Amino acid sequence: MKKQVLFFTMLALVGTMGTCQAKLLPSGTSGVINVPSAHVRSMGHVSVGYQWTDDGYFVAANAALIRGLEVAASHIEPNHGDEKNVFSAKLEFLPETMASPAVAIGVEDATDQFKRVGYVVASKDAPWGLRLHAGVGTERLKNGFVALEKQFKLNSADLNLSLAAEYDGKHFNYGAALPLGKFLQGEVGVRSKTMYAGVSCTF
Repeated sequence: MKKQVLFFTMLALVGTMGTCQAKLLPSGTSGVINVPSAHVRSMGHVSVGYQWTDDGYFVAANAALIRGLEVAASHIEPNHGDEKNVFSAKLEFLPETMASPAVAIGVEDATDQFKRVGYVVASKDAPWGLRLHAGVGTERLKNGFVALEKQFKLNSADLNLSLAAEYDGKHFNYGAALPLGKFLQGEVGVRSKTMYAGVSCTF
């Protein structure tokens, strides 16, 4: 019941939409749904967010300390098991150009609270509002991953809805990001066969 209430509350707030921002993974890293992207926060920008699932919830934040380097932290509280504090980082060492993708390397859960994950990922904007991501890593990302995002304009050039689908090496995940204000966005979807919903703020 809580899931349905949160879902329809988010949809009801669409009338106050603003620009969509990159989403937060459970590790706090910016990404798609359960896989990272090669993009990092712009210098001086900070993102904070909360997500709820049937398995528990997490509160996360990330920021760009220097150009190209994003650091992240997440407090994860599962319904079953101990709560954990997770720290992650991502370095975009090749920026995206008209002809080539952005490429980044990163680490999730650097202190190994659950399972430390290293990865390399490439991201590229494509025609028709599409964005492509692909990479490979260790542990949960050892089988490789791919993701596709599509943005739709709503009422003006500055308002958009983002839909995403991905394969994280084990599960197919999908979701939608709905701008709720100038700095705020809501998310709903399915990650690892479990529905999630949340909000994030980037400023």
